[in-house]
Amino acid sequence: MLGILAENLIASYLFRMKETLNIPTRFFYAPEKEGVDFLLQTGAGEIIPVEVGIGKKGEGQIKKSIARYHSEHGVLISDTEEISMKKGIVCIPLTNFAFV
Repeated sequence: MLGILAENLIASYLFRMKETLNIPTRFFYAPEKEGVDFLLQTGAGEIIPVEVGIGKKGEGQIKKSIARYHSEHGVLISDTEEISMKKGIVCIPLTNFAFV
């Protein structure tokens, strides 16, 4: 249940960012099963996969989507404790993203 609320929160923030700042230029719900939650598209056309989750969140989904969309990196928003980047995955705490 908390995961669904977190996804809705992030979707609201992404929509607000797109409407007010035009960043990202487009965003979508990912269509494939067992894929990431959102796909962001930059002005240059790059696709950035975004996974949102609560609790232990593996990196499998985000890694598959990075490969599938030939992205340089992906974003994992979860209840992690700090902002970090490892192997092309930017990890952002849900509480920090809420202040964007």
